Amino acid sequence: MTNIYLIGVVVAIIVFILVGVFAGRRVKNTNDYYVAGRRAPVILIVGSLIASFLSTGAFLGDTGEVYGGFFMGIVIVGIMQSLGYVYGATLFGKYIRRSKANTVPEYFGIRFDSVRMRKLASITLMIGVTAYLLSAIQGVSTLMSSISGLDYKWCVFIAWVSFTVFTVYSGSKGVLITDTIMFLVFLTAALIGIPFVVKAAGGWFGAITDLARSTTRPGIISWTNNLDYLYPTGWGNLAWAVVYGVVWAVVVMVSPWQTSRYLMAKNEHTVVRSSVWASMGVAAVTMSLYFSAAFIYKINPNISDGSTAIIWGAMNVMPTIVGVVMLTGILSAGISSASTFLSLIGSSLTNDIFTKYRDSTDKKALAVSRCGMAVVSIVALALAFFNPPQIFWIMYFGGTVIASSWGVVALASVWYDKVSELGSFLGMLFGFLGCVIPKTISAVCGITFPMYLDPFIIGIILSIFGLVIGTKIKKCKPTDIERYKKLHIRPQSECDTVEDKKTHRLTYIYIGYGIIIGLFFVIAYAIPYMNAVK
Repeated sequence: MTNIYLIGVVVAIIVFILVGVFAGRRVKNTNDYYVAGRRAPVILIVGSLIASFLSTGAFLGDTGEVYGGFFMGIVIVGIMQSLGYVYGATLFGKYIRRSKANTVPEYFGIRFDSVRMRKLASITLMIGVTAYLLSAIQGVSTLMSSISGLDYKWCVFIAWVSFTVFTVYSGSKGVLITDTIMFLVFLTAALIGIPFVVKAAGGWFGAITDLARSTTRPGIISWTNNLDYLYPTGWGNLAWAVVYGVVWAVVVMVSPWQTSRYLMAKNEHTVVRSSVWASMGVAAVTMSLYFSAAFIYKINPNISDGSTAIIWGAMNVMPTIVGVVMLTGILSAGISSASTFLSLIGSSLTNDIFTKYRDSTDKKALAVSRCGMAVVSIVALALAFFNPPQIFWIMYFGGTVIASSWGVVALASVWYDKVSELGSFLGMLFGFLGCVIPKTISAVCGITFPMYLDPFIIGIILSIFGLVIGTKIKKCKPTDIERYKKLHIRPQSECDTVEDKKTHRLTYIYIGYGIIIGLFFVIAYAIPYMNAVK
């Protein structure tokens, strides 16, 4: 039976490579390579937003935490992060598109007329996104090792080849297309897989009742979570969930692997509409996965590695063809994210750090961009090869680094007219150091900081401090204010009352979707849970 799963995964890898290489044949210049010619429609932006965000971190990392007893904490983070799409597009995304930058670090350089700001943004991007890339590679490798029996390190190499070939060749154009295909695959997998898990767990309400009364992992689906898992109190776990819900909402709002998609959109309506559909899509997929992981614990509480819970469910609970689709979906999530992360790092390296060839002929600049991305991919391979899998925590490291260093500065660049170049530089630098240093101390020394000293909170506070102090030391110049005002001038090409009405109507669908999600949790979770614990 294992062979059929392996065959499905191998076929998927071959298809993704072929599609990506085909898309690469249409890349003629760096504009195509970096931002897909700025012509991407809603479906491609939505597909890439969701595929680049969820990754194996959601399919394996988050679900592993749920299986371990942290269901409600991860659910809260999931709901809050999905809201970040709409806020991110309306408060940041559509404005950076107006800058006509090729990368998000280039936007910071343009906004503050600063080479050092551009390079700092690029360096923080590469550190944070490399962590995320490493998480994606480890997730794909874990999946392949589980279903094939191959040594983990061989699977690392195969996973690396699976996304590197087409990403280096096709750049953003290939990534957008493959991301969308992969998104459709894992959306289908998540939605069709859960009914079989529910049935095997004894039915929805029966499973909720049994989990609520669990004595082997008490509190697994309660608001307190399992008190033996992270913090020993329910309020401590709730505080963690809210803080990291904010973290991931900020990540979705400003992170380069999300906001760079908006640079590729054909217009601002595409930016806003994509964010609404992406928010609904992420909520649907993640909630399906989280409940599935909890129900798999009900079916089999003896899985030694919680991060493989969904893999076990696909191979032992679902019908073979559905299991193949599910495993292919997990593979797709990992490969799509890895390709996006590699594309971001490579593009920023050649566009924002080594800018010597940026104004060369299209052919030469394209060759340099591809070479730079290839070098980055080899470094990522080495890191994945020599580091043991820690999918969830590596992913959270990358997310908090970006949220702490970019969050305050990104929003201030659009909404605070008096922020100066020095203020933005110190804000990003202090936010970065304020997060990375405590994270490193925690990892090296094995220290768990209290919730109020979480590295994200320290980073955000220091980022605000750096921005305020820097702006006071060196006031913004009249040219800074001019660039700020220019960002808020809506291009004439975007002024279309018919398109405005279409975009506004979508908000009603979004509100209705939110009401449905709320009713679902009340009827399908809260009421049966309370009845079970009476």
